[in-house]
Amino acid sequence: MDIPAKLTDVFWDTDVNPDRLLQLLRGEIEKVGHIDCVNLFRRLLTTYDWYTLLAMIPPDRLHEALSDAVLDHLHPAGLKDRYRYARSILYG
Repeated sequence: MDIPAKLTDVFWDTDVNPDRLLQLLRGEIEKVGHIDCVNLFRRLLTTYDWYTLLAMIPPDRLHEALSDAVLDHLHPAGLKDRYRYARSILYG
């Protein structure tokens, strides 16, 4: 899977370096321009299916991707509920 290309696809409306997005995804940096981790995870969760997300998001970052800071801003509500359910199964 070409993760940098998938990250670029998610931010099609922003001119951003895919390698910097990958560093943000891995937690190596805090921001890329105006994009922070919450914004990155929110876009990923609203764009890709669960199995693609599992392949893209490092396991040690998945809990952050499913945090309330990210999920509280997802729409529609059904999507938010699905990821909250996934979080409850994964982390109790």
